[in-house]
Amino acid sequence: QHEANESSMLVVHLAEPLQDDHWGGFRDVFGRRLEMAAEVVNLERSVLITGDHEDFYQSNTGLHTLITGTGYADIRYTRLEYCGQRDLMGRYCLHMHLMGRCPRCVFEGNSVVDSAQVGITIHGTHESLTSNNVIWNARAVGIYTEDGNEMHNVIKQNVIICSSWQFCSVDWQQNVGLHAGTYLIGMTNDLIENRVVGHENCIWTPGSSRGNGFGEALMKACPAHTPFGEIRGNVNHDCHRFGLYLDNQFPRNIRRDENGYVTDLASCGEFTEDGADNGLQPANVVRDEFDWHN
Repeated sequence: QHEANESSMLVVHLAEPLQDDHWGGFRDVFGRRLEMAAEVVNLERSVLITGDHEDFYQSNTGLHTLITGTGYADIRYTRLEYCGQRDLMGRYCLHMHLMGRCPRCVFEGNSVVDSAQVGITIHGTHESLTSNNVIWNARAVGIYTEDGNEMHNVIKQNVIICSSWQFCSVDWQQNVGLHAGTYLIGMTNDLIENRVVGHENCIWTPGSSRGNGFGEALMKACPAHTPFGEIRGNVNHDCHRFGLYLDNQFPRNIRRDENGYVTDLASCGEFTEDGADNGLQPANVVRDEFDWHN
């Protein structure tokens, strides 16, 4: 983070030089002209949700927000800081918790700064919108779908940045080595025009790590065989390992109810009852993906 001492519509003048080189503008790569630039984001908002944080970095315990039961969550253009509670399930900065179908649930335009555990969690919730948020230095994970049954949520045009992958890659809830800017267990969700930078992995879908689902969806989901939603226009750069990591995913024609629970576990199998191939048709497609310097 650097302070600007002067700015205009087109130029920002920094009060001090940057420590490292940061790419900007366009570069020619194998005959194609591509924009490979550092991210510039605004972390400030006129509405602030904060709390006591004198010992935040020692206790890893901050505030958390949660919507569950009836009603809906609609949080827009707010800064949340010093949030999340390490190793406590459900204690995240922004959290839709077991809302079922919730098309009025919206997290939009927020700035989530310095989370001890996850930036935004979509848990047991369907048809929500998470868009145009900036997530800065969220430990463990930036955006998270938790149980494996989450469906038809739109995750679009968010910017998820870690200043150093080692800083964000922490053990959390016994999840050793599971770190990413976007971390999906619920697969049938749209990822559109997001930018992920500086995490250990940028976008990771390790369905086999919770092969039978998790929490409320345990033995009611098969995340490694669940179809993806629309994946389009994402940019992943400067992550330590993978940009887009669709990790041993084999989408199949699974049968689910309105809550995303599998109604016939046999439909998760490689073949149908009559021996036909059960692979998803048409296949999932990743479009307009740009990954670099991972």
